[in-house]
Amino acid sequence: MSGFLEKLFPKSSPVELLKEHGNYCKKAIELASQALDDYFKGEDISSLANEVDRLEEKADEIKMKIRMISSKLRWGYFSKPDISDLIHEQDALIDLTDDFTKMLTMNRVENCPTDIVEDMKELMKEAVDAVEVVMEAIDELQYVVESAFSPSELKHEEEETRKVEKDETATDVSGIKIGKKLYALKNSMNPADVVYLNNLVIILMKIADNAENVVERINTIVHS
Repeated sequence: MSGFLEKLFPKSSPVELLKEHGNYCKKAIELASQALDDYFKGEDISSLANEVDRLEEKADEIKMKIRMISSKLRWGYFSKPDISDLIHEQDALIDLTDDFTKMLTMNRVENCPTDIVEDMKELMKEAVDAVEVVMEAIDELQYVVESAFSPSELKHEEEETRKVEKDETATDVSGIKIGKKLYALKNSMNPADVVYLNNLVIILMKIADNAENVVERINTIVHS
């Protein structure tokens, strides 16, 4: 009987675990932001990169719990494919953040132009904001479930989708602008450093893109 009840009402709901996983994503991107600041100050960022890697491992444990619970769940608001797709998209956020901090440890760019430094910090802020919107969307998802999918809560979820779409568009514009600036320096700057910095920019753009995917997936789930 206890096994049957656990399948109907697991101790930790997928939404609660999704929120816990999202908190790891949020902490990781905040550490990555600090790592970028410290990197341009010439400081050692290996400890920050290691901490992000640890958070990524913790997030993987939560991901496995969600998949295990969803495989056993016999009743719920969402289908198993919905839960699987959502955690897959959200997990990409922390994977990309881990990739970013690890890449920061691979090369040291000397005398990076000040405007490039400031532009990359601003791009990072946009990525952080996009992940924050993901957390807001998960909160809204929880409210939607608890309110039995009330129309007012569904409207809030749609607003979160529009917000992250705006952030992702801004990140794309910023990333392209930085890329153009970098490649304009190919004759005066070490070409390897140009490519290296541009690869970092691309990862930040992908983080914002994945954040949009997560929020869109949540929106799709609550309206299905």
